[in-house]
Amino acid sequence: MRAEFGLSAQYPGSNPAYDGFDEYLRIEFAKHHPGWEPRFGTATWFDPVVNRYDHMYLLTGNVPEAQSQSEAENKVRDLLEEIANRFKSLRPKSEKALPKPSTRVWSWRS
Repeated sequence: MRAEFGLSAQYPGSNPAYDGFDEYLRIEFAKHHPGWEPRFGTATWFDPVVNRYDHMYLLTGNVPEAQSQSEAENKVRDLLEEIANRFKSLRPKSEKALPKPSTRVWSWRS
């Protein structure tokens, strides 16, 4: 059965903030979060206004077993907090933490 809700989370920041994040997410979702069907990776673009490259890490997927928009939003918030806390605990204290993501949760229903 297809999940009724989807999610996207955009983490702005520099590439070093995401070192090891791909591998961590592959392991994390396989162990702890079945049904989310995540897709993730980095995107880079040049911003001519400030003459620099900007970076973003994008995570998208399904929100399994959510029965309402508010339940889906709570599940996404809890998931992203758990991911950030676990990822931070595996890294040296001197390394930068993941930035707070911009998130969106939507219904697949028309």
